[in-house]
Amino acid sequence: MKKKIVIGILSLTVVFLLSGLYIMFKIERISSQLHSLVVSHQVEVLRRNLSGKLKRVQLDFFLLNTKYAQKINTMLNDMRDMQLYADKCLTCHHSPDVVGKLIFIRSNINEYKNGLNRVLAEKTDSSRLRAEKTRIYMEGQHLVAVVDKVADLASVRLAERTRITLGEVDRTKGLLFILLALGPFAAGILTYITIGGITKPVRVLVDAARKLKKSNLDYRVEGLDHEFGEVADALNEMSGSLRENIHKLEKNEKRYRTLFESAGDAIFILEAEGENPGRIISANIAAAEMHGYTMEELLALTIMDLDTPESAVGAGERIEKMLRGEWVKMEAGHRRKDGSVFFVDVSAGLLDLGDHKYILAFDRDITERKQVDERLQRAEQLKICGELATGLAHEIKNPLAGIKACMEVLAEEIPLPEEDKGVLLEVVDEIRRIELLLKTLLNFAKPSMPQMVDVDIHDVLDTAMTFSLKDRSSPSGGPGKIRIVRDFAPYLPEVLADPMHLQQVFLNLLLNAADAMPEGGTLGIKTAYNQSLKVVQIDIADTGKGIGEGNMYKVFHPFFTTKAKGTGLGLAITKQLVEQHGGDISARNNENCGATFTITLPTGLP
Repeated sequence: MKKKIVIGILSLTVVFLLSGLYIMFKIERISSQLHSLVVSHQVEVLRRNLSGKLKRVQLDFFLLNTKYAQKINTMLNDMRDMQLYADKCLTCHHSPDVVGKLIFIRSNINEYKNGLNRVLAEKTDSSRLRAEKTRIYMEGQHLVAVVDKVADLASVRLAERTRITLGEVDRTKGLLFILLALGPFAAGILTYITIGGITKPVRVLVDAARKLKKSNLDYRVEGLDHEFGEVADALNEMSGSLRENIHKLEKNEKRYRTLFESAGDAIFILEAEGENPGRIISANIAAAEMHGYTMEELLALTIMDLDTPESAVGAGERIEKMLRGEWVKMEAGHRRKDGSVFFVDVSAGLLDLGDHKYILAFDRDITERKQVDERLQRAEQLKICGELATGLAHEIKNPLAGIKACMEVLAEEIPLPEEDKGVLLEVVDEIRRIELLLKTLLNFAKPSMPQMVDVDIHDVLDTAMTFSLKDRSSPSGGPGKIRIVRDFAPYLPEVLADPMHLQQVFLNLLLNAADAMPEGGTLGIKTAYNQSLKVVQIDIADTGKGIGEGNMYKVFHPFFTTKAKGTGLGLAITKQLVEQHGGDISARNNENCGATFTITLPTGLP
């Protein structure tokens, strides 16, 4: 359809354009002809004026020496005007034939004028002068006849040209009237055809749009071609796309509804405007279960009904902040249906749905976190107690040393029964145990600063194994013996560390491993270098009973021990020393039996 309309408009445009160009050409041509006619009429007037001046001069010459004679100045002025008109005639554009005649006329006029001047200059009246006057008068008469003849001939031709030009003007005017009359008629026909070709397809498309509006997405537009066919195809594609998008929206709505309902945190949609701001519009199952209500009961409440009195105080202010676009995060106390109080971490903000504003709130139960915080607080208190114990250890150490010395002197110098002496020696042993505990406690509370040097891990491990397992190690094992399996990396870069501190770390782990295998077993020591992380890794594994699952997270806590005479500070000091070197230590149970402690130390390599 578009092609037909374009062709019709172009055709009509070309016709009118050509007609307009033709009319413009004709008007230009007629204008040129009219201009030429005007000039020709002006020339005709000049010729008539020239003829008139010739006749005037001829009359003045004829009346010369009579009582009707003009003054000499008047005759001279008429002669000058005659000469002027003759010159003007030659300034106009003429054909070569006409120009020749005009030159001949002007030449005769000049001779005529010269003759007149000679006659006027003579003072005597002789026969020769009378003959000259007669000759000049006759020449003037002949000259008047010639000019009148030329003017008459030109007048006839000018009349014919005027008639032809006016005829062309009439024909051009008629053609212009015809085109002006045909233009609206042609435009009307083209408009009628165009409207007829557009109206029917538009009705079909409007009908299709109405059906799509009624959600009849299976309807298809058929029977249209050209551009309307393309529009119909686009509508068909749009309806198919709408059907797919609606299907996707339904799936997404179902998915998000599933996420909403299955979320572990409580999710609320609250009223933000109106007469009852804070009213619960929607909530997920977790919100109902968290607060002990059914969904129907929950939707009949406001969020302030769930808040504790302390948390409900600032509810209105919080809603105002959210209406201003702020996102509120806070910790609030909530009450369950049974009246019990628990704490939630609230994150809420404005939710625009259409032209209405709601509040979207996420509530997370932080009861466990509160418990962890309480445990951390207890740990901090324990730290303070440790520092206090350190101070007390310093105060106890000196009196305890005096008591031990006195007991030793009493046991050696004063004669006592063997039974009493044995009691004194047991007291001295217990005092030594207390001293060891105090020393360990002081080392944990105020560890010495490490003296960093380049250390070969393998050398430190060998030294630690020599001191800790010299009586229990055996290449082949045996009753009560420990078989050591080394798996040292062929290339292990040195680390920047305090060798004495590392030796203490390895001694503690090796002794613990030996204590975990009282009936003997296998002790595996493995080293490796992680080039990507630039760390050295040391694994110390035993084949003992392993670590109880409930004790795994407590093995590095101070004063935790499963040994009858243990202090519970060995692994805590070990972790402290490793972390002083920028490393890390962890523990895990093996698949079969025993446990493995893994130490990672940075090498400092680029």
